[in-house]
Formats: sequence, C-alpha cells, structure tokens
Amino acid sequence: MYAKLIDGVLTPAPANLCKNGIIYQNYHLESNAAMLLADGYKPVVETTTPAEMKMPRKYYVETPEQITAAYTETYEEPGYREKRAAEYPDFREYLDAVVKINSKDETMATAGETQLQNYYSLCLAVKQKYPKG
Repeated sequence: MYAKLIDGVLTPAPANLCKNGIIYQNYHLESNAAMLLADGYKPVVETTTPAEMKMPRKYYVETPEQITAAYTETYEEPGYREKRAAEYPDFREYLDAVVKINSKDETMATAGETQLQNYYSLCLAVKQKYPKG
C-alpha cells in the first residue's frame, strides 16, 4: 500500500485518479510505484503488534523512504480507587440490611445486623487489600 502521512493520519493513495485530464484506474497499485512516489506517496510497512503490550495504540512514523507502523503502550495500571471499586460488595446488600434492621420485625432485624456486619467486614478487607497511596 502507498499512502501519505497528513497530520499523523495515514491517507492511502486513491484507487482512481484524474491527473492532467487523464483518468488513472487502479492508481494505488504497486505497478504504479514510480508515479505514486513522484506524487509524494510512500510505501507503508505494517509491523506486528508487540505481544507484550496490553493496550497498544498504533501510529505511523515517516522517513524519507517509507511510512512504518509503530506502537505505544496505552495501558495504565489501575489505582487503588479503581481496584477497590471493582471488589467492593454490592451496595444493595447494605441497603437491604438497613431495611431489615428498621423493619420492626425482631427476627428480620437480627438478620439485618448480621448482614450489615458481613458487609462492613467485606468492605474493610478490600480497603486493607488496596490501601491508599
């Protein structure tokens, strides 16, 4: 493939082109390499995505001879807030426990107290696992 790199965006050579009143079909093909090069298009070299990258972002680098695909890592390790949020128990368990505690039914209130203590324990375990900072 032949292309131009315009403001960081890869712009492939068109399939058909009208130039000096002449229509060129299949202008973008390798068989028209001399014309493509003369018009400022360069061959594009695609590279393999590095396997060790978690979230690679592809971009292109231009040299006088060609345009080459390159990759940069965009993955960022989540902070303690994101890790905690992913592991905290469902807040509806807390609300359910509070409703049970305030139900005026002694059996249900006792179950709610136990449920609330379990909820607190789970939250504190997550906080201990992922401390601030």
